[in-house]
Amino acid sequence: MKLRYQLYLFLFFLSAILVLVLGLNYISYKNQYEKDRKNFINSEVRLHKKAILNSIQNRNSDFEGKKELFFNISKNALDLLKKDKNLNLSALKSVLKTKYDLKGFDFEIYLIDNFYKIYKTTYNKDLNLDLKNISNAKNLLDKSLDGNIHFSKFINSDPVSLEYRLYSYSSISENDFLELSFTNTEISNTSMSSLIQNLQSNSSVKIYRVFKNKDGFSYYDLLKRLESESKEQFYKSLNVVERKYISQNDIMNSAINFVQTEELNENILTITTPIFDKNMFEVLGFENVVIELKIDLSEKIEFMNEMENLFIGSLIVIFFLLLLIFIFIQNRFTIPIESILKSIKDSKKVDEELLLYNNELSKIAKKYNILYDNFKNELELNSNLLDENMRFIADTVHQIRTPLTNIMMNGEMIKKFQKDKTMDTFIEQIDASISMLSNSYEDLAYLVTSSSISYKPKNIELSEAIKDRIKFFATISKVNFKKIESKLEEGIFVSINDMELERIIDNNISNAIKYAFKDKNIEIILKKVNSFAILEFRSYGNEIKNKDKIFNKYYREDEAKRGLGLGLFMVGNICMKYDIKYEVSYINNQNIFKYTFKLENI
Repeated sequence: MKLRYQLYLFLFFLSAILVLVLGLNYISYKNQYEKDRKNFINSEVRLHKKAILNSIQNRNSDFEGKKELFFNISKNALDLLKKDKNLNLSALKSVLKTKYDLKGFDFEIYLIDNFYKIYKTTYNKDLNLDLKNISNAKNLLDKSLDGNIHFSKFINSDPVSLEYRLYSYSSISENDFLELSFTNTEISNTSMSSLIQNLQSNSSVKIYRVFKNKDGFSYYDLLKRLESESKEQFYKSLNVVERKYISQNDIMNSAINFVQTEELNENILTITTPIFDKNMFEVLGFENVVIELKIDLSEKIEFMNEMENLFIGSLIVIFFLLLLIFIFIQNRFTIPIESILKSIKDSKKVDEELLLYNNELSKIAKKYNILYDNFKNELELNSNLLDENMRFIADTVHQIRTPLTNIMMNGEMIKKFQKDKTMDTFIEQIDASISMLSNSYEDLAYLVTSSSISYKPKNIELSEAIKDRIKFFATISKVNFKKIESKLEEGIFVSINDMELERIIDNNISNAIKYAFKDKNIEIILKKVNSFAILEFRSYGNEIKNKDKIFNKYYREDEAKRGLGLGLFMVGNICMKYDIKYEVSYINNQNIFKYTFKLENI
């Protein structure tokens, strides 16, 4: 991997780590913020609910302690009105207050007909009020027909005066009912509005009372003063919500189903929640009370927005810092290093611009340029020497050809015309030596000329070429006490130059003769497998130790044996040229050289 790509990768991982750390911190802080905000909201809700609930319970306790007194007043009023229902109610109220020394409390008197309508009262705002629409009142009036006095289970907040009231119900006759409502005048915060005003909060609060009537459910704001309006007008103005539509109305849903809802509009969070839970409502029997709380979250939201901006700003700063680091490292280190490496790869001097920097890289570049100049000089000197050596070898090869040819021709003449058979052994020895010399000459001639002469491939029938070379090595193998056997499939054509094919065959046969055990046959096998020709040279001998090195230049398996280590190197190059696959193995005490040729279609 190039140095600059390593740098890219490093900066990428560094960026990823920094962003990950920053992101995790942001997520952690945001989670903590959400937790704190939730706790703050819950605290606000609990504060208001608790204040209102305590107020209702405390006022209810005040009335509970006076129930016996209220009962006596109600019974006394009932007895007097049974005797004369035309009594002046204001005068009756005054007489009863004086008789019972009703300090800190007050009451109002209501006469109700059999249609549940108030037809006479000391509290004019309730005149003509139809109690059929107030289910609790109607139920208690019906219940009073048993002759007893019945009290409401819990105090209620009057919709007009906003005072807490406790009601008593009784029947004067079958057609007339008596109702008394008791109020506490001693305690200043009996009014629900006074309670809310005393709550220390930056919130906006509304309290709703939800009640059942004959058509469904209605609700009203307990803090909305309607002093100019009668209760009859008030109840008529209320919208009735049918039970099937309760879930669609936050106030109703909260009061009837006891569901708390939250809605964020801009920075204002509106929470609608019941004062009582279901169990408490059933125990206390109080009418449903719902609080609507508006909490201003602008400061908290603004703070969180600032944190988000800080996070984004940090990412931008990190990005530009990494960019500056990247540019600095690339200009001062990466590009110079790559330039030095490229110069080394291309075998040239380092750009002089790098030498202007007063750092370690410039020192390295200067030292490299010095080494390069020295190496170049040595290379030129060695190149000249090599050229001279190659010219000498080429001249020598050229000069050897003629005398070698003469020796071979004269040897053939001696074999042909000699009459004394006792000389056959000596002649064979001479013939084998000449053949070995000839083979070495052909290898040397190929090495000298391969770089300058283009050896063009031909379609060659392998078996014929192999037979010819076996014939050439017949005498050599005989004097070395070895015999060449062959199993050659005919009609196999490959595309290769005949001289280069000869180098492959000759070097494999000569190596087998040189290294194989005495009195052991050398096997040459040629066969066709699918679209390939397989040529194998098999010889019994010691296993080749370094099978992956024997095709390397100048490598010799046995240093005791004479040779330059160029034969198989030359074979390997020819195989690479023609895409011939080769491999070496040792099976059943035989070294096997296997060559795989692509078949030539004729």
